[in-house]
Amino acid sequence: MNSQYRSLTKKFTNLIGIVGLSAAIAFTSYSHLNQKANAQITPNNTPTPGLRNQQTNISDLDRLYVLEASWGGTAEVQLAQLALQKSKNNNVRQYAQQMIREHTPVNQQLIQLATRKGITPPTDVGPKYQALIAKLSQLSGSSFDQAYKNEAGMNLHMEYLAVQRRQSQLGQDPDLRRFAAKNIPIAQKHLQMSSDRISTPPTQR
Repeated sequence: MNSQYRSLTKKFTNLIGIVGLSAAIAFTSYSHLNQKANAQITPNNTPTPGLRNQQTNISDLDRLYVLEASWGGTAEVQLAQLALQKSKNNNVRQYAQQMIREHTPVNQQLIQLATRKGITPPTDVGPKYQALIAKLSQLSGSSFDQAYKNEAGMNLHMEYLAVQRRQSQLGQDPDLRRFAAKNIPIAQKHLQMSSDRISTPPTQR
């Protein structure tokens, strides 16, 4: 499945120029994805009656969107939960609470939409974000706060935004395209908030 996933992503690299630099961000970690993650782009093996025609029209890019958007949205929630456990910074905690509050319903909506399309969304955050969560779990104090701001607040939202933009412009399923377009301003707001509202003291060396 690793080769299948790499083949999928390679197929779409020639479309990056249409979306712009932000879309390129979403492709930087594809070579590191493992077999378990790749298996989750497969369609649901027990489709709901009446959805057969709809499922056969779901493109590889649409399935890729569900995979990556699920990973990113779930990672935002899990990292925010980690921030509430570890941080004593009020700005960080308020931001984390808002991420949980706003990403959770979006994640649930994506699960419902993907299921209707006959796609089984992943149940984890994928290997890249698993590694990130493990890394931040080892930090504390201002080191954690700064890392959470940089990784969850900025980098992850940049990748999440790139995935939404790519799908809104290049996706073939109209429902998934509309869903992605609806999430673009949310991701933009969260990215801006991480820059404007999370203030953290300099990390001690």
